[in-house]
Amino acid sequence: MNDELAFDNSSFIIHRSSFIVKMKAAIYPGTFDPVTSGHLDILREAARLFDRVTTAVGVNPGKVPLFSPDERVAMLRDAVRAEGWSNVDVAAFGGLTVDFARERGAQFIVRGLRAVTDFEAEFALVLGNEQLDPGIKTVFVMPSQNHIYLSSSIVRQAAELGRRVIPGSVPGVVEEKLKEKFGF
Repeated sequence: MNDELAFDNSSFIIHRSSFIVKMKAAIYPGTFDPVTSGHLDILREAARLFDRVTTAVGVNPGKVPLFSPDERVAMLRDAVRAEGWSNVDVAAFGGLTVDFARERGAQFIVRGLRAVTDFEAEFALVLGNEQLDPGIKTVFVMPSQNHIYLSSSIVRQAAELGRRVIPGSVPGVVEEKLKEKFGF
């Protein structure tokens, strides 16, 4: 994999490498239903890149989540604590991501890119966010190779339909919550 940074006017694409630049404050938004090891890969990189990162648990009235916002926040806080990231906090939010970023004093939004198929939807979000607040930039971070195709929906389906958790797909606290939720 290429260890370089690519820049344009609206976002950064960060490749996994030892090249680190501290860049103030960021939010990492998502539904995290549930948080996966891929999410934690992205958060690990964000914690290294930024002075302060808020993991922003989105509350979307159009979605029916498996876990409540409070449960998702608690699982993320447990995972952050276990990783020892002192510059990462977790908060739930509703409404527009750029508004939450501004509210938190963040200059950057961190988004994960797993595969090329994610790019088109993510790019549309960047363009919309740029129109809403051109002062807040988006940074794309890729998860490790081990988690590139991992998603919350795959984790939920394995737990609900297969009555098991994909090994290494989620932190221990999430595995226990999935077993509790689906009774296995």
